Amino acid sequence: MPYQLAALLAAASWATSSLIAAEPVRRLGGPRFCRIRMLYASGMLLVLATVTGGWSSLSRDDLGLLAVSGLIGILLGDVALFTAMARIGPRRTAVVFTSNAPLAAVGGVLLYNESFNLTALGGAALTVVGIAMAVNFGSRGGTHAHVFERIEGSLRTGASWGVLGALGQAVGALTVKPVLDGGADTLAVAATRAVIATAAMWLVARPTDRLARPRQRGEIRRSDHVRLAVSALAAMVLGMTLLLWAIGHGDTGVATILSATTPVIMLPLLWITIRQAPAPGAWLGALLTVVGTALLI
Repeated sequence: MPYQLAALLAAASWATSSLIAAEPVRRLGGPRFCRIRMLYASGMLLVLATVTGGWSSLSRDDLGLLAVSGLIGILLGDVALFTAMARIGPRRTAVVFTSNAPLAAVGGVLLYNESFNLTALGGAALTVVGIAMAVNFGSRGGTHAHVFERIEGSLRTGASWGVLGALGQAVGALTVKPVLDGGADTLAVAATRAVIATAAMWLVARPTDRLARPRQRGEIRRSDHVRLAVSALAAMVLGMTLLLWAIGHGDTGVATILSATTPVIMLPLLWITIRQAPAPGAWLGALLTVVGTALLI
């Protein structure tokens, strides 16, 4: 499978997961939702890595980088990302989160001597512009009361959490690339990062709850566990594993930019969910993203 396709499939997985998580994450709070979801994700990844026999591909020397990648990319990145989602909804969070793409692309150039030719550079620029348009013109006035569009508290605060999550994800991706380039199994890498991050999330549960100051704190419903498990499967088991595979088999910058098409993929999914078409400007942004993606591929 081409690594570009893997990155696009990761974006689709995250878009689906975001819509599944939108309602419970507002009710439970970002950090709480994230650490419960990671229990499901860690369990699934441990089973898959064991069944496929990928553990033998890891060495002790890899554990340091995997720990840093898990703590920054998942502990910091995911907790901040879901805190943003609880405040400003999945669509706005997804577009703010796309700032991880240029951050990772610049890091790939500086750290691993990756480069963009003129065609790829043009494609990257069109993709970023298209994503921005898809978010800025993504909804009509009547959708803001929906749980997917409602803003809880300050938009600036929610966006700041999203940027912090994007930075964490970018650093986490750049940190794990040498391990993947060394031939480590993708599932074993994903499982190790997940287990380390999950343990850390529960160790710092109270401080992160206080820092994130969730607007609501409701009880966990029985149906929430289904959403948590499906969200974990879509985002961490499928989405993150696909992105790690793409990073290990191609350029970090191209992979992260393609994986940042999540808010564009989310447009038709939102149309189906809330039964209201996105604004014309959002579709123009989606078209630019498709053109840019074609140039990158």
